[in-house]
Amino acid sequence: MSVDVADGLHGRTSSDWRVPAVAFAVNGALYGSLLTRFPEIADRVSASETQFGVVLFAAAIGGLLGSLVAPLLARAVGERSATLLAGAGYALLAVGVAWAPQLILLGGALLLLGILDGAHDVAMNAFAVRVQQHRATTLMGRMHATWSLSLAGAGVLGTVAAGLRVPVALHVGIAATVALVAQLAIALGRSGMVAEGPPTPGPTSGGPERPARPARSLGRLRYVLPVLGLAAVAASYVESPGQEWTGLLLSRGFDATPQVAAAAPVLFGAGLLASRLLLDVAVSRVGQARVAAVSGATMMAAVGTGLLCTLVGAPVWWALAAVAVAGFGAGPAFPLLFGSADQLSVRHGIPPARTASMVSALSRVGAISAPIVVGPLTDAFGMAMVFAIMAVGAALVLGALPRAVR
Repeated sequence: MSVDVADGLHGRTSSDWRVPAVAFAVNGALYGSLLTRFPEIADRVSASETQFGVVLFAAAIGGLLGSLVAPLLARAVGERSATLLAGAGYALLAVGVAWAPQLILLGGALLLLGILDGAHDVAMNAFAVRVQQHRATTLMGRMHATWSLSLAGAGVLGTVAAGLRVPVALHVGIAATVALVAQLAIALGRSGMVAEGPPTPGPTSGGPERPARPARSLGRLRYVLPVLGLAAVAASYVESPGQEWTGLLLSRGFDATPQVAAAAPVLFGAGLLASRLLLDVAVSRVGQARVAAVSGATMMAAVGTGLLCTLVGAPVWWALAAVAVAGFGAGPAFPLLFGSADQLSVRHGIPPARTASMVSALSRVGAISAPIVVGPLTDAFGMAMVFAIMAVGAALVLGALPRAVR
């Protein structure tokens, strides 16, 4: 047995976790850096609201494409190398977005950035699953919490940079340089050199199992994959409106002040982060299925309360509390969905990158389609539809997620 594999199987202090941890931090930091400077980027290329919406849609389509082709990259070079290559490309394309002097060049840069983002998303989740299997401990909660922390930290730094009038290209260039240096240091070291061959039972797979009969295994797989896909789309219909529409909901549905309305997506994100920090401990103690059930029930209770508050005209603070609790409930959904690659690789021989690709692609489909659904319905029936749509998504998560990860 090689030293690297021995570290992964027997050593709890090995550094194999650093590759996915750095990847999640890089992805969140670059995304947060760009988000805070998008208004200035749009102004530089004289983009109207519609035009900027089109180029952002190009980035979303690129992300979907990248998540679909990522398994091919992982198969060609391995999950570790795919993670590092996609992360380096993401950093370089972020600089391209910051420098783009014309609208069409900005659109092209965002399309390519989306492709690298989608590939990076799949590769880093797949490699995190592989490391999790070799370390025999749960990691997905901490990895996704790292992403949330990096996004929030980069957002704060980006806001400060914008206030100090630091040029966009300089700000993003510094962030990209730090990201490249961090990944280069990992690439030159021996961190993350775990075997990428046949999967071994991970911490959530329940230990070694007798090989299932082919017909039974195939039947089970045909049941699991649609349920997994449904849970991924449904979770997007909670997380996407929770981040993008709750501020407008409080502003127009409750006549909240701008400061209170702006706190809604922040509190939703804080809820996501808090539950992801607790997720690994919870999974190790009570198992994935129970955590998934509690996650779905918490979302249902929170958004149901928020919907009731909207309908009866309750004080805005009740709605704000409902948003925060909904974020706490939604936090475990995607780490658990990506972590399901652990069981599928052990029980059905599916490479982790393929499962991560499906979850990533369907979550992006949900994120792309959610605004198209939420917008017209709120125009027609009022802002209460934001909570109503989130409630439908939460109900589907409650029904599908525990079955998908069981």
